[in-house]
Order: sequence, then structure tokens, then C-alpha cells
Amino acid sequence: MLTIETAARITAVIVGIGLLQSSTQLLLSLREFFSSGLFDWNSRQVLTKTHITTKSRRVSRRWMVGHSGIVWLRIVVVVRIIGTVALIIPFQSNVLYGSYACIILLTSLFLTYQIRYGKDGSNQISVIILAGLAFTFLLPMSSPFQPVGLYFIAAQAVLSYFAAAISKISNAQWRAGSAMKSILNTATYGQSRASAALNKRPWLGGVVGWSVIGVELIYPVVLISPPGLLIVLLFAAAVLHLATAVLIGLDTFFWAFTATFPAIIFVNGVLLSR
Repeated sequence: MLTIETAARITAVIVGIGLLQSSTQLLLSLREFFSSGLFDWNSRQVLTKTHITTKSRRVSRRWMVGHSGIVWLRIVVVVRIIGTVALIIPFQSNVLYGSYACIILLTSLFLTYQIRYGKDGSNQISVIILAGLAFTFLLPMSSPFQPVGLYFIAAQAVLSYFAAAISKISNAQWRAGSAMKSILNTATYGQSRASAALNKRPWLGGVVGWSVIGVELIYPVVLISPPGLLIVLLFAAAVLHLATAVLIGLDTFFWAFTATFPAIIFVNGVLLSR
């Protein structure tokens, strides 16, 4: 069984690696936020004009437009990178780790507000992890509420898997086994070799699809599983996200969701010890 501090530290390192990767990628792609770029605010304002109806919203975002907006965005991303590096570095106090988590959380929320497109589920789970870590690190070790942050992370993780399974089951393509082939045939998430394999063997798409659904559906059991089954479920989830990273390119999913594993192991130990 992991201690609260050990679970929180391992979680911080894993999520930190993922955030460092995504932040560096974002910093290198900031040209897309310049005029006529993919994420230029003037272009997005046209696309979302029905949602920007009040004067206060227009005024609040003027400082994000143009060259000054790019400067501010670059500052936020650099601050996020610095905070993430600091979060990964070992042998610091919990107060410092909690402070880093708060800084990264604030920058992540800003980026979520500013960048409305191209995000995935790893963004939400990363924010959840950062909030849980900040709560855990900033509370004194003597507080009976310190584990609540880890409980929160673990609960959100198993809920995410279960909700994903229900969503897939309700989708006709996933039930028919053709969803994976459709995903791998797209320009954004496509993978030519994997797509060709599924086109040659349609039954393989069903096996892969229902395997994914099966792992996600039973995943909540991980909180009360004996050690052997716990390891099997965590390994299956890790393989699932590694395959997602390799085949579909959603590499941030791997770091975001594996970062929840220490909290799950901690909660599992608490529940089994009662």
C-alpha cells in the first residue's frame, strides 16, 4: 500500500512529464495563434459569434488578440513549463509542490479558456489531477482530510473509464466493431498500417473494440480488487493508452491516465484494509 505522500509524489511526476510534453509542443506551435493561424482569435470569433454576445466578453478578450495576445500566451506557457519542471524535481516540501500544482492548474485553466479547439479528454483529467494534488499537498499531514485529493483523483478516473464504456456501448459503430476502422481511416487520427490490417480482417476490429469496452466497463472494480487483479487491470489500462498513443497519436492520454494509477493503488489499499 502506498502512503499519501508517496502516491501524491508519483502522481505529480507522471502528470508533470505529460504536461511538460504537451506544453513544449504548444510552445513550438504558437505560430498557429498569429493572424490567420488556426487558433487566431479573430477567426475563432467569427466561428463562435453566436456564443459571444455580451460586451463584457468582447472586452475581456481584447488583450488576447494580436501580438500582445501572443506575448501573453507565450508567457503563460513558459510559466506552465517552469512550474511543471519544478513539480517533477524531488526532495521539496509539500507546500512547494502544492504551490506548483496551483500555478500549473491556473495556467491550464487559462489555456483551456483561450484554446477552444484541438483538446481531448487528457486536458480534463490533468486539471482534475492538479486540483487533487494541490489539495493533498497543501493540507498538513496531520489533517484527516489530506487523502481526499487522492480519493477525488481515483474516483474521477474510474468514472471516466466507465462513462467511456457506456458511451461506446450506446454507439452503433462500436457495437458493430467498425469504430476502430473508421477512426484509423481518418486524416487526423489515421494509421495506414493498422487501418489496412483492419480492412483485411474486419473481425479484428470487433475484437479490439469490444476489448476496449470490456476494460473500460470493468475498470471501476480496480478500487476493490485483490493485488493480482489490481495489477492486471492497471496493466490493461496502460496497454490501452499506450496503443492509443502509438496508433492514434493521443500520447497525452497515456501520461494523464497513468498518473491516476498511484491514487487508485492508494485508495485500493485503504478500502482493502478496512
